[in-house]
Amino acid sequence: MNNLWYFDQFDFYKILCPYKYEEHLKQHPNQGYKKHDFLFFEKDAAKEIILIDRGKVKIGHYDNDGQEYVIAILGKGEILGQTALLGETKHRQFAEVIEDGTQVCKMSVDKARELTRDYVPFAIEINRRIGEHIRRLERRIEILLFKDVRLRLVEFLKDMAETYGRPKNSGFVFDHSLTQSDIAMLIGASRKSASLLLNDLEDEGFIQFNRKQIFIPNLQALEQAAQRKAGV
Repeated sequence: MNNLWYFDQFDFYKILCPYKYEEHLKQHPNQGYKKHDFLFFEKDAAKEIILIDRGKVKIGHYDNDGQEYVIAILGKGEILGQTALLGETKHRQFAEVIEDGTQVCKMSVDKARELTRDYVPFAIEINRRIGEHIRRLERRIEILLFKDVRLRLVEFLKDMAETYGRPKNSGFVFDHSLTQSDIAMLIGASRKSASLLLNDLEDEGFIQFNRKQIFIPNLQALEQAAQRKAGV
C-alpha cells in the first residue's frame, strides 16, 4: 500500500517531495536526519505537513514525571502533522527520528490547505490518509483493550511485517530500530514481559530477531499459535 503513490494521474509524491526532481535539487540540497533528531516537540506550533520518504520516526509523549510513552512508529509514505488541516494548532506528541539517514518532505499547512481547497485529487488523498491514521489508532486501542499481551505482541509483529516487511522464503523479514522498551510501550506491556515473550516466540520457532531485523518464517502459523494459547 505504501508504494501506491498515484491517484489516477495525480502524483502525490511529487507535490510533497519536490526535492526528488533535479531542478529543485540543484537549488535545495537534501538534508537527512540522524537517529535521535527531533522533527518537532510536544506543544510546538503545527505549521507543516511532513511526509516520510526514508527511514522511521517515533511518535510519543512524556508524562508529568518525564516518562516516555511511544504511540506509533511511522515509516516511508506516512504523514505527520495532518491534523493541523483540521484546526489543530499545536502538536500533541513529539516526533523523534529513530534511523540514521531518515529523509522527510515538508509542506506548509497554509499551502496544504490551499491545495485541499483548490485541487480535488490532493484533498481526496489527504482525507484518505487522515482516515487511515484514525483507523490505525482505533485498531491500536482495540488491541490494547481486548487482547492479552502475547496477542498484542503478535498483532504488532503482524502489522510491522505487513507494513515494512519483504518476502523471505515463505515468510517476511523487516528491518527495525526498536529497543525492547519501545516494543513494550507499543503493546502496553512491561519491558520484562515483552522480552520474555519475544524469547518464547523465538524458542518456539515462530520468529528470529536481533537488534536490526525480525524474521517471521510463517505469519499465519504465528497468529494461529497465539490465538490457541489465548483460547480464542
